[in-house]
Amino acid sequence: MKMKRWILLAASLCLLLSGCTKSNIVRGNQDEYGDLPQPVDGIVWEQVWEDLDAIYADTYTYPFAETVNAGVYPDENMVKFYLLLNTDIPADEAADYATEVIKGFNDLIAVQNNAYSKSSEDSYGGYVSQYGIYVMVGADSTKADKDNWILEDTIPAGEYRPVSGESATE
Repeated sequence: MKMKRWILLAASLCLLLSGCTKSNIVRGNQDEYGDLPQPVDGIVWEQVWEDLDAIYADTYTYPFAETVNAGVYPDENMVKFYLLLNTDIPADEAADYATEVIKGFNDLIAVQNNAYSKSSEDSYGGYVSQYGIYVMVGADSTKADKDNWILEDTIPAGEYRPVSGESATE
């Protein structure tokens, strides 16, 4: 009887050990990962857009923010920002917000690709500075009516000045 237990125990131990030596690593085909964001010039754009929205449309930090939309248009040599709000704010506050968003956009890129300098007190930073900047700020409810926008501004490539708080209708 004792011998049967030892044989059974030894057989069980062998099975257990042989199961543990089997590789359970699944090696995927590279095609399986084709949907992951691929960097373009060291920049994962999907991450930039997600982070831009998460930071600058956060209503805890910016209670007036509704949506932050931006795009890079190399054929026009422009970066365009459309900042939509859930309420009206003074033009100077909208201008400060827009300037902050532009600098933040550049800095999200600079974090991913250190070939671009971060923004500073007197610069939008290395990436944004190579483009002209267009920005509009307005209430989401009146975005189709340009006369009701809080501000609209265009800054030439390579030039630095804060976004102007002048009304779009002035």
